[in-house]
Amino acid sequence: MSTRSPDMAAILSRPLVGPCVKEVGVLVGHIVAGPARRFALPALPWHVVLPVLLYLVVCLAGATQSSIGADELRADPDNPSGVMLGEARSTRSDEFLTASPLALGVTATGQTEDVNPLTASQALLNVLPSGPVTSLLFLDGTALRLGPWLPDSMLFAAKFWLGTLLLLLAAPAWFRTLTLSRWIGWFAATLILLSPANAWWSNTHANLFGFALAGAVSLQKACLEAHHGRWWRAGLWGVVGAALLVRTPLLYPPWALVVVPVILVGTVAALLATAPGRRTAAVVGGVGLLTVVLLAAVYLENSEAIQASGSTVYPGARVVTGSANSVQALFGATNLGILSDGVAVAGSNSSEISSGFTVALLVTLLLLSRGVVWRVPGQRWAVVTMVALTGFWLLWSTVEFGALGERIPLLNQVPSGRSTQILGHLGVVLMCLVLPAARSRGAASWSLLAGGTTAAVGAYAGSFLRLQNLPDLSVAAIWLAALGLGAAVFALTFRPRHVLGYALGGVLALTLVWNVNPLLVGLADLRGSDISQELLAGSPAAREAGDLWVADSYGVDSLMMATGTPALSGRQMSGPAVDVWSRLDPGREHEDVWNRGGSYIWFTWSKDRELTFANPGPDIISITGSPCTVARRMGRLSTVVSSRELDQDCLTPVSSFDWGGSTRWVYDVS
Repeated sequence: MSTRSPDMAAILSRPLVGPCVKEVGVLVGHIVAGPARRFALPALPWHVVLPVLLYLVVCLAGATQSSIGADELRADPDNPSGVMLGEARSTRSDEFLTASPLALGVTATGQTEDVNPLTASQALLNVLPSGPVTSLLFLDGTALRLGPWLPDSMLFAAKFWLGTLLLLLAAPAWFRTLTLSRWIGWFAATLILLSPANAWWSNTHANLFGFALAGAVSLQKACLEAHHGRWWRAGLWGVVGAALLVRTPLLYPPWALVVVPVILVGTVAALLATAPGRRTAAVVGGVGLLTVVLLAAVYLENSEAIQASGSTVYPGARVVTGSANSVQALFGATNLGILSDGVAVAGSNSSEISSGFTVALLVTLLLLSRGVVWRVPGQRWAVVTMVALTGFWLLWSTVEFGALGERIPLLNQVPSGRSTQILGHLGVVLMCLVLPAARSRGAASWSLLAGGTTAAVGAYAGSFLRLQNLPDLSVAAIWLAALGLGAAVFALTFRPRHVLGYALGGVLALTLVWNVNPLLVGLADLRGSDISQELLAGSPAAREAGDLWVADSYGVDSLMMATGTPALSGRQMSGPAVDVWSRLDPGREHEDVWNRGGSYIWFTWSKDRELTFANPGPDIISITGSPCTVARRMGRLSTVVSSRELDQDCLTPVSSFDWGGSTRWVYDVS
């Protein structure tokens, strides 16, 4: 292997564009630059302008891929309001029953304070501001407070797509610095966005990689400015980088612990190899220190919520270790197009068996074993360090660590099933780092070997999917997926500079997920129904008076969250407000049941005077008993919503409404 050594300025200024797409870039550049010249505005590069314009279009249209249009959140599922193309997926309840309603609750109230007295502050885990520090760091969450003045759908869409925008902006820039190719960054972003794991986890992975890569690019820019002695610009980029990176642990910590260190260590290794010296070290150290300081400030601002979460039975007390996962969990992604048909999943669900394209790790190893020519000094060191770290997570996902893994701090908070789901994205990043260094023309026999090997692995994983998880997966579909995978790998390794392999890979990925999530314009019945408007109008008075509602339906719970209606039922994300739970459970006899985070609070009505507490699942807190008992213990309970008619002394029927396809009866509490 050989290495060429251009300086950092040259690395950031030299393009490497595929011959089939260069003309398109030039044409778009002229289109963008024309109006800029006419109005004396700076001509921005098209690869920045296009993602930003697309982002503005979807925000102004209020268009998202949220599943809040699911039947559970409709007044009449047969006559839904608004525009929705495709099917809302009930699988991702974390999104449409929790994260989205909580965000819409902020637009309804103009503030992020909790309206459920049973829960500790839930702002941090939903990346919503809770004080002056997070108001600056979480600007998209801060913007939601403008809901009383700006359209809720626009604010919701702006938050929904922010991580995707950052991914589309940052991935090309990050890869261009390390490989001299911006186009390979577009390919990496495409495979992450169109992976089954990202689609079935409601775009969460794209958000995580968007913030992580944007923070890494800011670090690269800061080092470049310091290299030229422009310290004020270096400082500005460093602040931006730290502000972006400080958010990544909040985008689901088990995934962030896997992804962010790999991206950052690879970036820093490349920077030190490209421009070694005190300036680079000073910038890297400064950004790292500032990130730690900001994390500490966020911690102090949310210390009560973090302590509540850490003290929970679940997941705070959970300790895990590395362990083996099935071959289909690692390499089955290319066979998962069938999931969008709503087929039954044996012993699991669509999101839990989804994965990224881990087969890209195999392609990376095959390319490295054949030999590459590094175009940039930092490229080699980025690959070396990232392969080492990704290799560890591969072991964590495939080998039993036993008690040893349980004793490793932080790592013992990453279930091996979660690291397996994210592993494919790291494989894509590594493959896209290595492909520009591969020979421009491969040997047909070797590329056939690479394509055949990956096809065999994909078929093997697909066969286990059919055997253990997806009995409706046909043999023909397994063979077809394997042939498509093999053809894409052959094209990529035989002609790494030709557009064919990249186009084929993107199209095949699209076929897996194109109809997984709907295209929703507006906010469906959470804003378009009569009952939602009624609750929006009445919730300010309820909050001011300290009145509380409670319901026995999780669909109604989400409606109340989205309209800012204070309620006892709903979602407990970070942990319990122990003093309030102590009123509902005198003596705290059932604390092991309700001392949980990431859990739903479900009520079931009966005439029993004593309340029964149970955990039907690790993330469910079920309370069964008389609403009159709840009212006596809580004091401020004013309204009960029931899925059936109730006849109890403390209740006075006042109205009813339809929600989730059923009638809901509303009672005043005396």
